Amino acid sequence: MTSVPAVDYLHLIKVELARLGGVAPENLGTPLPHIEGWTVQAVVAHTGWICRYVSLCLEAPATQPPRRSDIAEPPAGPDVLEWFDEGRRLVISSLESSDPTQVRPTWTGPQPGEWWIRRLAQESSMHRWDAYAATESPDPIDAHLALDGIDEVFDVFAPHRLQFATLNGSGQKIHLHATDVEAGEWTVTLEPKGLTWERAHEKGDVAARGPVSDLLLMLWSRIPPSRLEVFGDAALLDRWQQAAKF
Repeated sequence: MTSVPAVDYLHLIKVELARLGGVAPENLGTPLPHIEGWTVQAVVAHTGWICRYVSLCLEAPATQPPRRSDIAEPPAGPDVLEWFDEGRRLVISSLESSDPTQVRPTWTGPQPGEWWIRRLAQESSMHRWDAYAATESPDPIDAHLALDGIDEVFDVFAPHRLQFATLNGSGQKIHLHATDVEAGEWTVTLEPKGLTWERAHEKGDVAARGPVSDLLLMLWSRIPPSRLEVFGDAALLDRWQQAAKF
């Protein structure tokens, strides 16, 4: 599933969910500077919902995904933190007791349960970053997880959720170079209705260089490309961010 076996997904899920649940109640109403219309409370509520959804998926037959109506709406105000903590404990229990090889429903179709372990580690880390970015300079995402997260963007999210009409690819290449991890280079070729990618050093129409956490955050439209060293056609990265409304 991943070329980064050093990632301890379950450990990171536990750590990042605990950190997200530790946001100060007085900050719940603070808007996120990088996601229009979202507040810290919205991040906490969304992630608490995801925890419940993943727990249901880990118990469901592969071809019978849970319905949104199976999960109650989160409460408003500080009570959302207790609701979130219930979801956190529920999904950790499910992850620890489930068979990761058992095929379960996902939004990409039936997958082994380990798909959700990887996805929730990424989800928890990104949303922890989101919540703390509203009030401070947040800690970066774990470097090895971010390395794998970039692979996941190209493998999982781009085929299903990238707006290729907005991206308007015609063979352009994006090169990413992580400065703080080994094997941290990607070359992505943008086509009209898809993309191809490989872990490789190759000259691109644009190159972005920086810490691997920042590269991942840029791909998820959390930070602007200007936070990185950019060489070449910077407008191509702007188009990526317009198309990457994951």
